Amino acid sequence: MCMSRLHQVVRLTGVGVAEVEDVDGARHVVSLLALDGPTPAPGEWLTVHSGYALDRVDSVEAQAVRSELRGRNPETRRDHEGEVRS
Repeated sequence: MCMSRLHQVVRLTGVGVAEVEDVDGARHVVSLLALDGPTPAPGEWLTVHSGYALDRVDSVEAQAVRSELRGRNPETRRDHEGEVRS
């Protein structure tokens, strides 16, 4: 099953490409080609699915979601492939 995840922009790595960090701290490189509007700046929150940034997320909403997700078992994290690890 595939699902979108919340990521924060770390830095732009090229035209239409950004390094992002998910709520578990894993970093990924994603394409910005499917994202409407101006290029996101470091610190902005995005919804990412299958390596593509699809939408922007308001920082207040992103922090609320991040807090909720971090409220799960702190011993459980997901690796960059989405697999649960302890």
